Amino acid sequence: MSTLRRRLPMDGQAVGPIACGSCDLNEVCRLCGLIAFETGAARQSSGALRTIEPGASLFRAGTPVHSIYAIRQGMVKTVRVTEEGDEAVLAIHTPGEVLGLESFGSGTYACDTIALSRVVCCELPLPMLGEHSARVRQLGSALLRLLSRAAVPRDHPARGPVRQRVTTFLLDLAQRLSQRGLDGHRFSLGLSRQELANLLDTRVETVSRLMQRLHRERAIHVEGNLVTVLALASSTPTH
Repeated sequence: MSTLRRRLPMDGQAVGPIACGSCDLNEVCRLCGLIAFETGAARQSSGALRTIEPGASLFRAGTPVHSIYAIRQGMVKTVRVTEEGDEAVLAIHTPGEVLGLESFGSGTYACDTIALSRVVCCELPLPMLGEHSARVRQLGSALLRLLSRAAVPRDHPARGPVRQRVTTFLLDLAQRLSQRGLDGHRFSLGLSRQELANLLDTRVETVSRLMQRLHRERAIHVEGNLVTVLALASSTPTH
């Protein structure tokens, strides 16, 4: 079994890589023959890894769907371009999460996906899902479980007082990384202050001021884009 490197990320460094067993797409990949069922077996050659450089797009809104992707390393933001041409940040995605699932219903991708750091993705072409009729029942069940997990509603980060939005976002990101076996204590934020303000529906000055306040209160330690979680949970207001 491969050993996951838990290196502390430097500012702007990609988060990960993640172990296959911690990825949401793991069961589907095994049933499609992309990875073997036996523990410790090497990845088979039928899969595809894609590398996306910071600022580059994995797929664009409105383009025909051809694959779904699992993030192996790095972080990705999903954005929607408004009628005025402004970019609205919808969410950020961490290693182990799957992109493109919304396209099953429409046949086209719904959002732009842009790499926040150097990203490595596992690509699963959709035609491969129809090439495994011997396991169609198992594969269908696996896909339903994957879609069910993706359909669970998440609290929108732009709700509540602004301080609560910031602390909840940081705690959620830390928890998501920890659940994948990555470092949820110290990590690169990925988003710029302007992008974070966009996501949380507030002003960049407000986000910067709150991050500095949390730093002074020793709830977090901030160094550039690198955040260390110290006592953030105790500083989050409860209702």
